[in-house]
Amino acid sequence: MLGLAGLQVHADKPPKGFEKIDQEIVISTMEAQMKYDVRSFSVKPNAKVKLVFKNPDTLPHNLIICTPGKKKGGDRGQEVIDAVLKLGDKGVEQNWEPKGHPRILASSGMVQPKKETTIYFKAPKKEGDYPYVCTFPGHFQLMNGVMGVSKLANPITNLTYKFYHGGWNKMPDFSKLEPKKTGVLASGLFDISPRDTNDNFGFSFTGEIDCPKDGKYSFTTSSDDGSLLLIDGKLVVSNDGIHGVKTASGSVKLKEGKHIIEVRFFEKGGGEELSVAWSGPGIKKQALSKTSPKSGGGGAVGMLIEPPEGEASIYRNFINGAGPRAIGVGYHEGVNLAFDANNMRLAMIWQGDFIDGARHWNGRGQGYQPPAGDAVVNLPEGVAIAALDSSDSDWPKAEYRTKDLRFRGYFLDKMQRPTFKYERGEVTIEDTPTPLAGASEDDAGTIKRVIKLKAKDAPENLYFRVAQGSFEKKGQSFEGDELAISVKGGEPVAQGGDLRVPIVFKGGSAQIEVTYSWAE
Repeated sequence: MLGLAGLQVHADKPPKGFEKIDQEIVISTMEAQMKYDVRSFSVKPNAKVKLVFKNPDTLPHNLIICTPGKKKGGDRGQEVIDAVLKLGDKGVEQNWEPKGHPRILASSGMVQPKKETTIYFKAPKKEGDYPYVCTFPGHFQLMNGVMGVSKLANPITNLTYKFYHGGWNKMPDFSKLEPKKTGVLASGLFDISPRDTNDNFGFSFTGEIDCPKDGKYSFTTSSDDGSLLLIDGKLVVSNDGIHGVKTASGSVKLKEGKHIIEVRFFEKGGGEELSVAWSGPGIKKQALSKTSPKSGGGGAVGMLIEPPEGEASIYRNFINGAGPRAIGVGYHEGVNLAFDANNMRLAMIWQGDFIDGARHWNGRGQGYQPPAGDAVVNLPEGVAIAALDSSDSDWPKAEYRTKDLRFRGYFLDKMQRPTFKYERGEVTIEDTPTPLAGASEDDAGTIKRVIKLKAKDAPENLYFRVAQGSFEKKGQSFEGDELAISVKGGEPVAQGGDLRVPIVFKGGSAQIEVTYSWAE
């Protein structure tokens, strides 16, 4: 099904290719309890993982990560356990591990009492729940957990839920109620989908969130109906009562390390929604649920559009900041853009999640949908190409729809990436944005824009406006508060708060390349 052959390494020092890891996990056995202290954690697809397995117990233990199997991880690696039992007398010699079993992704090997080991492996690219188990005879039933592989992997481990039936007008005391169902959310994402009804139900979630530094952390919930968020037993966000999608936030000072996070939620009737996010030292706003809390609340939520592997997704609808003739493009590389077709304008770029299509797909179709991700950068309003008397002339005032440019649609390449086509009098224009993935998880990546122009009688006074704001020239690039920009094919001019480039035709054609990078 999936394999990590050649990707798993036992080592005290990082092996080649793992000098910089994406995530470190420490899992320990619990003395005399026959349990792992981490029962669930999440990693991103293809992440480079360092796993430290400690065994302070008096018995030997191992940790073997398995593929999901037919029950999508719900069998807890039963086929591997069955293979161990078939080893018989050879089990001791092989340290109770069926070498080469197709469902084994990574293994710690048997770790003796009071010892530990470190393994490095690359996570699978396919999202899902990957069970891990101790295969020492008799340990399997208690010593098991789940590694969630998810693009939205986050710092919450050991996330469990309890699901209840009942009709309430405010948050009940769940500790006095009997749950109808319990479970583990290996993805580390708060999720109300395990319910069996859409009205008169509640959830209580408990997990551990890892704070990277001492400092002030902010938490946000959007819910319909009520929700509460607690850290180490202290109420931080109160969003209780019966209401439509409503957003509430709160802050708390936390020490570096793990803290207990609890979220309680109930739904009386009507729509049902729960989104959670946090931010803090070194952390931009990060979703802790499948959807991000919406500023201001209201509207349909919950249909995140995700680009397919290696391709782009196109979203043509009302996008906040890009106008009614907006074209959104989400790239698999984790960067996104919104294009204003009225003015050949790159309206905004952002990182992370693309866009939530629920408002326009199963809502009433009204209003403008904002980006679903973060690090949103808005680019200048108005027309992108203009004829100027000189480089220091005022740029034309922004219009709802310019009369100078005529939009001729777009075509897609084999990766479903668009090239936008325009005409300006006798000048034909093709505008091709391309994502450039970052070198690592911490590197946000860039967007490169190639603009090609052709004309029999080439005009001599056309300018292309790259960006707006205060920029400082550093080497071959211009750096501002939000963006670092490099340009090829013309010498940029900073004028009146604009960064503009003269379009120089040679042999009836011209080309400008602009690379937009997020400022550090």
